[in-house]
Amino acid sequence: MNKILLFAAASTALLLSSCRQFDDLQDISSIDYEAEYAIPLVNTSLSLEDILVKLEDNSVIFIDPDGLIRFKYSGDVITKTSDEVFAAINETLAQYPVIPVLSKKQALPFSSPDGLQMDRLDLKGGTFIYAFNNPNTQPVSVTITLPQVTKDGVPMSFHVNVPAYSGSGNQPIGTNFLIPASLADYRIVPDQDSVYIEYEALTSSGASVNLSNFLVRIENLSFYYAEGYLGNQLYEGGRDTIEIDFFEKWIKGDIYFENPKITFNFENSFGIPTRSIINVFNIFTVRGDVLPLESEYITDGIDFPYPSLSEVGQVKSTAFVFTKNNSNIDVVLGAGPVAIDYDVNAFTNPDNNTTIRGFITDSSYYKVRVDVELPLHGRASDFIARDTFAIDFSNFTDVRAAEFKLVADNHLPLSVDVQGYFLDENGVVLDSLMNGQQRLVESGQVNADGIVSQPRQTVTFVNFPGDRFFGIKPAKELLIVAGFSTANNGQGSVKVLANQNIDIRLGAILTVGDQ
Repeated sequence: MNKILLFAAASTALLLSSCRQFDDLQDISSIDYEAEYAIPLVNTSLSLEDILVKLEDNSVIFIDPDGLIRFKYSGDVITKTSDEVFAAINETLAQYPVIPVLSKKQALPFSSPDGLQMDRLDLKGGTFIYAFNNPNTQPVSVTITLPQVTKDGVPMSFHVNVPAYSGSGNQPIGTNFLIPASLADYRIVPDQDSVYIEYEALTSSGASVNLSNFLVRIENLSFYYAEGYLGNQLYEGGRDTIEIDFFEKWIKGDIYFENPKITFNFENSFGIPTRSIINVFNIFTVRGDVLPLESEYITDGIDFPYPSLSEVGQVKSTAFVFTKNNSNIDVVLGAGPVAIDYDVNAFTNPDNNTTIRGFITDSSYYKVRVDVELPLHGRASDFIARDTFAIDFSNFTDVRAAEFKLVADNHLPLSVDVQGYFLDENGVVLDSLMNGQQRLVESGQVNADGIVSQPRQTVTFVNFPGDRFFGIKPAKELLIVAGFSTANNGQGSVKVLANQNIDIRLGAILTVGDQ
């Protein structure tokens, strides 16, 4: 059941559900006369909070400290991890599956096209493979060193003795291909943005010679930590839709929310300047319109909070709120929203400021969640909705006529006009509940703050004489059409509070006897 029908439905349901108490009269089936019984049926108090918590919908209900009720609708949580940044580094290296070493000191390709400038990389895993030939007619002692790749301050190095080349056939090989070197727990600290490989090949006489066909391969790198200017990375958050069921049964009319909110909730442990890129943020309305949320923050983006280099491991959180002061939210959410469609990406180092050095870890992540809040503070005018409920009068054979009296003492700032239609199994209208749409509940009187200061009583009679009651017995459904207006016919905003209630007393005069 939709929220906008709950008071009309609650009041009408009390009237109709009281018919179930007619079962108590079925044991009078043997009587051969007609009699009238005055029966008190219902004496209850309904608060909006009590009814709301029983509804099944996709919103969460919040009660402010002052008692104001809010409906909150949330989108899916968009989560991105550091895997994509580290994947970009590996992708750069993957462009060079085998790296030829052409000189005794050579830079390895650790820079990337999008401008990564690494100050430090802590490796979780990976392998380093080398292979070379000795073209010299003397045996050589080879030392391979990576000065910028260290463990506990000691550079990675290899010492290999290779026999002399005979002058014919294949040149002797030096390699660790069968047992690759592990890069786990090594730290890379580039020198002027470069990581070098150096080698020295010495003969037995101490002469320095060259090697041939020197190749290295770096595979399957994984990282604990990366620090530096990490370039521009675009994280695609994906598209999401928030369904808003508040207007699910809407037919016509207007409603205006005071101070609705759309909140972007950010949670971030990337130590990198990051800004949102909002590709789409549209509101779909009950009238079929598609309205864009407009704001300078939609155009320019929203900056994520992020930890500094001295805050590694911390998670920074913030909430950015779109209000009517910084956007057109009051217009788009006042137009009867049924869904919000959005697509939000994230872009790192948006200002290309290379002096800002950042970091990521293997556990870094960011999360974005979008919330929509509709406070029950506003105004409504001739807001009409409809819904259908199953009914069954087939067992009430001894009830020949009924007159109901409904007394409502309303502490809420809402008036409800109701009409109902009894439908048979084919959807054909058998009769109406009332003679024209009738005000079932009158709004309480409100003060200057829009809060009910004094309840208001409404008395309603619904009469079903014999022929009319007989005519609705085949009914299978009741179609309720309810019109809602806030106090003073929608002139001025009101507040609906959790402690406000409506007191309902229902009685009936029943005519029973043989049919």
